[in-house]
Amino acid sequence: MPTNRPFEAAFRSVAAEVAALPEEARHQVTLLVVDDCPPQVSRANRQVVEDTAAASGVRGHVLDADGWERLAHDILVAAALPPAEHTLAEHALCKPTGSYGAGPNKAALVAAYVGAHTLHRRDSDQITHVDPASGASPLRIEAELLDGGAAAGSKGAHCVGSSLTGRPTRDRRDLLHCSAEYVDRIDALSRLTPAETRVVRPAAPARPEQLTTHGGVTAHRDHTGTVEMGIAAVRRVHEWIPEMPAVGVLGSDYFQKGLLYQLELPVWHHDMTAEHHYEPWRAEQTSAEHLGWYARAELRYAVLRKHWNAFNEALMSQRDLLLPDGQHFDSRAYAEFLVDTLARGAERAAPIPPAFVALYREAAATASGDVRRRLDIRVAALEAEAGTTERYVADAIGEFATLTRRWPALVAAAGRLGSDGDLGRYA
Repeated sequence: MPTNRPFEAAFRSVAAEVAALPEEARHQVTLLVVDDCPPQVSRANRQVVEDTAAASGVRGHVLDADGWERLAHDILVAAALPPAEHTLAEHALCKPTGSYGAGPNKAALVAAYVGAHTLHRRDSDQITHVDPASGASPLRIEAELLDGGAAAGSKGAHCVGSSLTGRPTRDRRDLLHCSAEYVDRIDALSRLTPAETRVVRPAAPARPEQLTTHGGVTAHRDHTGTVEMGIAAVRRVHEWIPEMPAVGVLGSDYFQKGLLYQLELPVWHHDMTAEHHYEPWRAEQTSAEHLGWYARAELRYAVLRKHWNAFNEALMSQRDLLLPDGQHFDSRAYAEFLVDTLARGAERAAPIPPAFVALYREAAATASGDVRRRLDIRVAALEAEAGTTERYVADAIGEFATLTRRWPALVAAAGRLGSDGDLGRYA
């Protein structure tokens, strides 16, 4: 569970998922909190973990910023990278708060450290539930589908997750207040043109693959990106590539799941959703700083998504080179495809920032009252950002490619370090 906020309700819901597992399975779980909070909040979160452990018997590990810096240092030393690459990898791994990919990357290396090949993620603004009658939970369903690969198809399941109720994951309330058309037009900025789309993608089956899991919960093969990573589990793919470690870019923690779709490796969606909550200041939109931050993060994502869509075209056409024997993934080839996609289409994203800002200006001109005030804050932030967005995203892609090239070496180094180490030393 990565967190940058007070998280008691979310953590207790995850601990309940673990406690409801059969005893043998429960003892195989390492419940990790990746805490990226200010010291006062971090201390309160740690107390929640200790209190919950005492009450439920569920063991939890807290990895705060200091513990992570020490662990990252030891992993990098064990990896024995050349000095320049060591510095680049260290910069990519040790990010300030605001990186959506940082928490999953830390968790992936901790998983390697403790010898776990499955990574279950729960975001700290989401509440999960356990069915009191059957003991079914998202965690139990994830484990069942990932372990029962034969039931999920010959290729096995590589990702299992669900979706969210409550607050939307992408916060576009003010745009929607003006018109849903603005949201549609912004999303259209990142789509490839027909001339850029060359790969024919297989159609989803007319009869969706479906099965019934523990407690009668239905799961189906996800062909449309329904699974939310904040309530999902992955196997193996987090050892192949990291998530993008960039700060302040929406969607940058979805590269692993996105890769699975391009490789046609099974992603499964189940019906035990989680409740998504906003903190009060976000629900009420009272922070001008956050309004500006989020607008910039969404603009960067729009630019990233344009490159990402082109990259997916390359992956679909070259996927046999990435996983030639169905077992061993070529992380370096993935990174090279990514860099090549950026180089070949450096101009494809140029029209997006001015068009994005213009759409927000247009929406603001139709609004009034508090909605107009908030949209004006966003417009000002976007106008200040637009001239540097292309470079920011290109640098983020380059950093991601650099980390990806060395990711298998870092995962292996974490495994060697953990083979005779104790995770508690980094608590």
